[in-house]
Amino acid sequence: MSWNTIESDAGVFTELVKNLGVQGVQFEDVPVLDDLTMMGCDLYGVVFLFQYNAEEYGRDKLSHGQYVTEYPDSLFFAQQTIQNACGTQAVLNALLSLSAENPQTIKLGNTLSTFLEFTSGFNDSALKGETISNSEEIRSVHNSFTSPDPFVMDENRPTPDSRNTSELFHFVAFIPCGGAIYELDGLRSSPIVYSDCGKDNGNPEIFAANVANILQKRIAADAAHGSAKFSVMAIIRDRLDALKDKLASGAIDEYTFQVQLNNELQKREGWKREIVMRRNNFYGLAFELLKQVTSDMTDDDFKKQVSKAQQSTQSKLGQFYQ
Repeated sequence: MSWNTIESDAGVFTELVKNLGVQGVQFEDVPVLDDLTMMGCDLYGVVFLFQYNAEEYGRDKLSHGQYVTEYPDSLFFAQQTIQNACGTQAVLNALLSLSAENPQTIKLGNTLSTFLEFTSGFNDSALKGETISNSEEIRSVHNSFTSPDPFVMDENRPTPDSRNTSELFHFVAFIPCGGAIYELDGLRSSPIVYSDCGKDNGNPEIFAANVANILQKRIAADAAHGSAKFSVMAIIRDRLDALKDKLASGAIDEYTFQVQLNNELQKREGWKREIVMRRNNFYGLAFELLKQVTSDMTDDDFKKQVSKAQQSTQSKLGQFYQ
C-alpha cells in the first residue's frame, strides 16, 4: 500500500511520534528563524520543508555542506526509498540519532527501539530506508494523519517523475551530533556535515545560532531561484516535562507554571481538533450539499452564485489584510 502525504504541522508531527511510542519530545512551528535562538536548552533539532529543485539534486557537488561517509555511530541515516514519506523519514532519522545523544530525556518506545536494534547491523543506508518502507506499523501511523483521496486510486497516483517539480516539496532534518551539525536528507547518498560551524554545537545556543544561519542562507538561495515556499519546525523537549522541571528547580513559581501549563494544554486541544478534521473525509457531505443547493438552478443562476461567492471572499480577504 502507498504512503499518503502529511502536512508540515507541529501538531501532526508531535502526535505522530507520540503514536509511535516516543516520549520526551514535541514539535513547534518556527515562523521566524530568530525564534530558534530563544528556545535555549530545550532545542534538539530542526525539520525544514522546502520546494524540491531537480537541478540541485542532479548536481554532483553540493551547494551547501559536505557529504560525509564516516560519521558517529550514534548518527542514524536511512535513504528515502518510498514516495510521500519524506516527512516521517526526516523525523525518524533525527529522533533515532537524537535519542542516542539524549538518552535521559528522549525515550523511543518499543516500536522504534525494536526497529533501531533490527537495523543496527545494516551498513547500507538504502537498506535501512527499505526497512522503513516495509514497516506496516510505521506506515499505518504515518497514514493515520490524512484521509485518503477518494478520487485517486493508488495505481493512478502521480509519481515524482510525472509531476511538475514546482509542485514537489521535501523534508530534511538538521541535528547536532558529536558537536557537529548534520543535515539528514533521505534523497542524498549520505549525511551532510557543516564543518564550518565548528564542533561546539552540542551547546543548544550555539546550535540554534548556527542552524538559523544555515537556513537563512538556504532560504535566500532558494528565493533567488524563484522558490520562496518553506516552513521550519523545531524539535524540542516536551514542554510539559520542561515546565515540571522548572517548577521543581524553582526557576518558575506556581502561578507561572499554571499559566504556561494551561496555555500548552489549550494548544494541544487545538491540535487534536485539527487532526480529527484531517482524518475525516467530507467529500460526500460536500457533494450532497452542493446537489441540494443547485438542484433548482439554471446554469446562469449557478454562475451568478459562484460570482457572488467569489466577490464575498475577496471582500473578506480585503478586510483581513487592511
